[in-house]
Amino acid sequence: MKRHSAKRGKSAIGLLILLLMAVTAGATPESPGQIMQRVDEQRGPESSRARMIMRIFNDAGAGAGDYDREIRMLSYGRGADESLIEFVSPRSIRGLRVLDLDGAIRVFFPSTGRVRNISGTARGGSVGGVGGDFTYEDMGGAGFATDYGDFEMEDDSAGRWVISGAPSDEDSQYSRLVFHIDKERYVPVRIDYYENRTQVKRLDAGGIQNIAGRYVATELTMHNFADNSRTAIRMQDVEWDVPLDDDLFDPNRFHR
Repeated sequence: MKRHSAKRGKSAIGLLILLLMAVTAGATPESPGQIMQRVDEQRGPESSRARMIMRIFNDAGAGAGDYDREIRMLSYGRGADESLIEFVSPRSIRGLRVLDLDGAIRVFFPSTGRVRNISGTARGGSVGGVGGDFTYEDMGGAGFATDYGDFEMEDDSAGRWVISGAPSDEDSQYSRLVFHIDKERYVPVRIDYYENRTQVKRLDAGGIQNIAGRYVATELTMHNFADNSRTAIRMQDVEWDVPLDDDLFDPNRFHR
């Protein structure tokens, strides 16, 4: 088991599981679809556990200290399509858990002791209902090449591919996404979200570090143009290849 902390001074997190990716040697892909498959193949290890801080800003132009709320979370991942987010603080949402099993999302609300299934258009709601700009759809998914298709190359520059793709799920809140892929590391450094022809969000991935042989984006910032708001997630530390209790991913026991 390896444990590493993100360097202080660099903004942090990797899109939970989807943006914790490794770089391996290999031939250059020939098509946009193959590039996106390589991005998925170079995702993180079989299991991971991370501590994160989410900061919710109402005004996209606010200063670094002018956020409305700070939320602390734990993230667990196993394989390509099993993830769990547990909210640690503030006290009002402590114990709230979001389980994603191959796109089937369940939320446990400690205030009521009930589990709610999130499906269809409800996946466009704020994760856990805490008011941030990351939706269930933004945070979940089995992989880019699985959740999106009809990939097209929009730009092929010296250091970056720009590839557009359409969601495979007809209930998606988006009409298409545009991925900006770092050619050297196969890491998405930016994702643009569109509804019809209008860009509604932009995700910036920064603070990319090589941690134990894997390139990790330690910061994600989601800009919501419709609400003039932004939400940042910063990774404090991460552990790879950790033993995880099966109950964490059991839909009947994850909340106990």
